[in-house]
Amino acid sequence: MIRYCTIVVLFLFSLVAAESQEELYYRAMKAEEAGNISLAIELFEKAMEEPGPYTAEIREIVDDYRAALDGDVDESAGAWEFHSYGNAVFSGMHYKRKGESTAEKGRELSSSISASVDYNSKNWIHSLEVNMTGDWFIDNGDMPSLDTSAWEASVGLSYGLIGNTLTFDVGANMNVAEGWKWTPDFYVWTEKYIARADKHKLGAAFWAYRSDDGPTSLALYASWHRYVKYGWRSSVYLGGRFEADSISTPYWLKWAGPSLKPSFSYNFKTGVSIDAKTNWFYGFVVDGPDGEYEKVQKISGSWGLTASWNPGVFGLFVGVEQFYRYYVVPSGYTIGYVKNSLLSELKAGFKWNL
Repeated sequence: MIRYCTIVVLFLFSLVAAESQEELYYRAMKAEEAGNISLAIELFEKAMEEPGPYTAEIREIVDDYRAALDGDVDESAGAWEFHSYGNAVFSGMHYKRKGESTAEKGRELSSSISASVDYNSKNWIHSLEVNMTGDWFIDNGDMPSLDTSAWEASVGLSYGLIGNTLTFDVGANMNVAEGWKWTPDFYVWTEKYIARADKHKLGAAFWAYRSDDGPTSLALYASWHRYVKYGWRSSVYLGGRFEADSISTPYWLKWAGPSLKPSFSYNFKTGVSIDAKTNWFYGFVVDGPDGEYEKVQKISGSWGLTASWNPGVFGLFVGVEQFYRYYVVPSGYTIGYVKNSLLSELKAGFKWNL
């Protein structure tokens, strides 16, 4: 009787402890995003063995990987993974301010190179990354309103942690511009997934950013994600945000208000993907030089659309992005800002992922 009860308890414990197909599928997708292909294939194969609604889709993913690897999956790859990725981009810029009859135009060449080492410790992926970026503004004299330097560069270091229900990323960058002006910035991002249903994930996220030469931001979001290998993938963040203007500006205002960050993409099996994103912030002044500033509000953010082709290690992309800012100012009051401005960028370039 005792032996029978023990078997029953162990069986029930195994049912509770075992991961569902959805959980394994999700972990495989996160490992794939992190570039840990060996772990991703292992988790996809485990998910295929579990009962669930995605068996056919997962089997197709595994078959694609086996075909790409000629049926040979290296199970002895070990816990360490090394990766390198980057891009080179040419952008045309168009800046327009309300009340100005002509627009300012410029061109920019930029590049980014990153190298990372990942360590897989069963349920966690640890990642340490070094990143270098550079920007060269062509004809920057034609865009005086943006006060662009002829060149900018940055070196950054970050640590990332990816788990079954938690992601965490923290990093620092040292930025330098024409004239050898050095400015550091720091950021931290963490997200906890608290509920799952089918291909959907619900969670909560926290974001913080600090720079002496730019805005300081804090945000708390509720999040929703839809993960699939092919087809529609979506992420939506909705919450509240606090922002303080750069301390290097004449007026240092502090803002608070709602923030919305949705993004959508469609992945084809041909390696083509379409990505759309937007970022909205409606800010109310919570601290300023005098009481009149409490009547000021602003709407700021961006939207972008990108089409890319990634047949293998190298890929091509083209896209458009706009950054907007609009201040709601009481009649007859001046705050020292351009009331309405729009910066448009048309981008094209190539990228790689090794």
